Amino acid sequence: MKRLIFLILVTLLPMGASLAANAQELTVSDVQNSGCMRSMRSRVNENEIRRTIILTKEGTILTVQILGYLSNCATEGFDVTPSISGDSGSPYSVSIDVEPIMSLEDQMMCTCPFNVSFTIHGLEPNSFQFSCWWFEGSVELTEGEPLTLEDIKENVYIANASYTLDKVNFTAVLQSADRGIADWDIPSELDYEDQKYAVTIINPYAFYDHSALKSVNIPSSVNNIGYNAFYRCPNLTDVYCYAENVPETGINVFKDCPIASATLHVPAASVEAYRTTAPWSDFGTIVAITATGIANVENAKDVKQFDLQGRKVSNPKKGIYIKDGRKVLIK
Repeated sequence: MKRLIFLILVTLLPMGASLAANAQELTVSDVQNSGCMRSMRSRVNENEIRRTIILTKEGTILTVQILGYLSNCATEGFDVTPSISGDSGSPYSVSIDVEPIMSLEDQMMCTCPFNVSFTIHGLEPNSFQFSCWWFEGSVELTEGEPLTLEDIKENVYIANASYTLDKVNFTAVLQSADRGIADWDIPSELDYEDQKYAVTIINPYAFYDHSALKSVNIPSSVNNIGYNAFYRCPNLTDVYCYAENVPETGINVFKDCPIASATLHVPAASVEAYRTTAPWSDFGTIVAITATGIANVENAKDVKQFDLQGRKVSNPKKGIYIKDGRKVLIK
């Protein structure tokens, strides 16, 4: 069944595009921006972040439409780099890398949804592995008929934080965390409606202006931390990052934080990698993690009513729970 998609297109932006050195021809049709949608620091509306890829193949020409690509409103265009591999004796694979073009100095405090259209020439098969933006998997196209790949998201509030759940890849983005908590323990996964979601991204401005924040535990599942994620946390003294591979970070992750006098705790095997990678290298002290980070709690009534999946617990028994955003052990 074909789905009708209605778009309101306000502004046509100038386009920047680059083509990787390969035999395929890339033609970028246009980049369209439907206007400033929301502040980076506001909570996300589920309808605002539904991302869609539409593929249409006619002969050897593949048309790709990317709808709802959220980017900073200062984005001027996109670098689009395609790659096609395979032949009659091996599976075909189509990979497309789409990167926003913007000046760091011109970034704004808002996001805009962009629509990007382009065509790739020289693709023979109708079935192939496809990787682009948020989607990665097998597709099978019918000649001349659009195939709609729609991302399914749901926003939830669990244990003092807002998350966006990706119901295609079963991952979660930490959008914003409640203020007033001194010690934050970001979970490695969420358990929601009998499905587990790995927490892989900390969104830009997630901990913006958290004056009470003193320490934060970043689990090994996190591989990307957005720009200004911990902007203006003046009392931050300890950051525990359990990722052995240094997470990717946007600009100014720890802007206006006293990290020159703070301590970064990382896996022993990765100390040198963090010491040589900005902004982690700006921490005054970088040490190997040697403790579990779990405090002992003798009295169950001292523990707030959340388990490790963020579910309320009426009568906590022996085990590990979350108290004020930190793991505690009830003996």
